[in-house]
Formats: sequence, structure tokens, C-alpha cells
Amino acid sequence: MVHEAGHAVVAQALGADLLFVQIDISTSDGGARASIFDDDRSKALQSALRVAGQSMLSTARAPRKTKQGDFRKMRQLLSRVPEAARRAARAEGYRLADAILKEKATTVENVVDVLMAGRWKNDTDMVRIERDELLDR
Repeated sequence: MVHEAGHAVVAQALGADLLFVQIDISTSDGGARASIFDDDRSKALQSALRVAGQSMLSTARAPRKTKQGDFRKMRQLLSRVPEAARRAARAEGYRLADAILKEKATTVENVVDVLMAGRWKNDTDMVRIERDELLDR
């Protein structure tokens, strides 16, 4: 849950139009949907989104497959980029995600709290926060 919250908070902080974040608490499968960045820093920004979940997991327990999935997506994203630019984009992605998550740690915790509250309120394992609720965090 912290993993998906990390993705959502970083997406918002980078200026993405975040639509929602959701998670199936019983399986830890989830996702956040946001606009794609389309500018000169696009690869670094998208890398930051991919590593955001991993960064949050460094302080929380999560299934290894979750970490591998984001890493695989980041490799695919950067696969057509020359080696030097790929390394730079990956490094910038980690730097951005780390800085944002440190600054917005309370926001991540708030998103997790709202997700958990949704589970108990709706008596379901699949919980989702829409854009309007996320903007209030």
C-alpha cells in the first residue's frame, strides 16, 4: 500500500494529472494512473515515478515481485535511450523520487490512511482513491 501511495505522491509532485490510486489489499496488487510526461525531461520524470514505489519499500516490507515489476518497466522505458543518457535519466529519477518522498512523507502516510479507511468503510479489499480525494492530501 505504501508502494502505490509513493507512486501517487511523486506523480502529483512532478505535475502529472493523477487520475486515481488503487490497491487490492489481499494481494498487494495495485496501481496509480497519471498522465505521461512529454518534454525533454520525460525519461527522468517517468523513471522517478517507477522508482518511487521502490523507495517507499526501503522502509516497508513488500513482495519482491512488486519491486521487480517496476524495475522491469523502468528498463523498458529506457531501453531505446543511449547508455550515458539512460544512466543519467535513471540517476535523476532516483534523485527526484528520493527528494519528493522525503519532503512529502506525511502526504504518503495520509494516502495510506485513506486507503485503509476505504477498506473498512466499504468492507472490501479493493480500495481506490479518485483524483479529487488525492488533491486534498
